[in-house]
Amino acid sequence: MNAALILQLVATVLMVVGIGFGLQNIRHYQAARRRESAILMLNSFQTGEFVHGLLIVLGMPVGVTKAQIDGLPVDELRAFYVVLGTWERLGVLVFRGEVGMDLVDDAYSGPILLSWERLADFIGEFRAELGRDTGFEWFQWLAERLAEREVEASPVPAYVAHRAWRADQGHSIR
Repeated sequence: MNAALILQLVATVLMVVGIGFGLQNIRHYQAARRRESAILMLNSFQTGEFVHGLLIVLGMPVGVTKAQIDGLPVDELRAFYVVLGTWERLGVLVFRGEVGMDLVDDAYSGPILLSWERLADFIGEFRAELGRDTGFEWFQWLAERLAEREVEASPVPAYVAHRAWRADQGHSIR
């Protein structure tokens, strides 16, 4: 073998190793980004205003009207819209792949589905008043996707589904 051929072979091997290293770094970066997104998402639900709003929403009857919502005191109305805005943004994040549907399903499927059950009529009125069908569209999209998942497999509480889990098993954020 001549020197030029050896150098080409070495260059090719180094290029393949470099590409492999680059791909591995991209995977690590994506995993870190998913973890960060998950942590930020989970932390965003820890505000007092969100908790207050969720309690208001979950305390409402199914089929609550826009007039009933509009009659809420200002602090309750603000907290109510914090919940709607949160579900809306979460729907966008799931759709764009920034937050995994499995994580949202595990953490919030109950509150999201219960919220949608109570607020679907209100949102219909809200859209009609605006003259736009896009009001809280991602909240609806997210609730419908979660409902579809429950049709495919009934929800099983974590304490039942993962009864045999041990700390050494470890689960990563997907």
